[in-house]
Amino acid sequence: MQQTLASGERVLELLDEEPVVHEVSDGVDLESFTGASLNRVDFSYGNERILDSIDLSIKPDSIVRIAGKSGAGKSTLMKMLYKEETPTTGTVLIGGINIANLPPEKVPNLRRCMGIVFQDYKLLQNQTVYDNIAYVIRTLGISSSDIRTRVTGALKVVGLLDKAKAKPTELSGGEQQRVSIARALVNGPPLLIADEPTGNLDPKNSLEVMQILEQINQRGITVIVSTHDYTLVDRFRKRVLTLEKGEIVRDIQAGTYGQ
Repeated sequence: MQQTLASGERVLELLDEEPVVHEVSDGVDLESFTGASLNRVDFSYGNERILDSIDLSIKPDSIVRIAGKSGAGKSTLMKMLYKEETPTTGTVLIGGINIANLPPEKVPNLRRCMGIVFQDYKLLQNQTVYDNIAYVIRTLGISSSDIRTRVTGALKVVGLLDKAKAKPTELSGGEQQRVSIARALVNGPPLLIADEPTGNLDPKNSLEVMQILEQINQRGITVIVSTHDYTLVDRFRKRVLTLEKGEIVRDIQAGTYGQ
């Protein structure tokens, strides 16, 4: 597999330059990232309809919040974007590629082209902050010095350079989530997907995480974030889609949770 990788300086200047995009072999190429879309997507689990006729288009370089109460279908929709779930019907396009038809063996390659942030952080508890971030790129044949430069740059982005040697158990929840964001950024993706990144955080840390995501987007990385926290949605007043019972009931370009 051939990959177009960011230089070490690329991560240090991540918030000042356009994102470097990676290539996934065998027909999945995000070198010209053209956005993401879901087209008439349905998803059912047994007899239960989770998503119902979802039509959604996300332009490159934009930030979009998927809002809704718990159980509205937000996480299922987000999982469609990184091929954790496959629609019952419909298409999911990432950079013009229908990933709904992507064979399982190519999914890891696809995910190397994007950054993914989870609600529960998914950090390796017995590894340092540095190693949690570095492991993403250690398999790509990059020199140790280049890895060091990239990890350092990613930690600077999230304001945790002084925590490089700490273990996740020594960090607050907000700090752990910022490590998760740094890990998602270290490979220079054009797209960052954050599924309820503030779900386990207090208001102060939630705001800090959302501000970091805003800063990342302002430098040209597409950000898609799901949340049930209407106070955060109202504060930033960017594009917000509201899900209710698996359907998009509102799509407001500079809106709030309820209007």
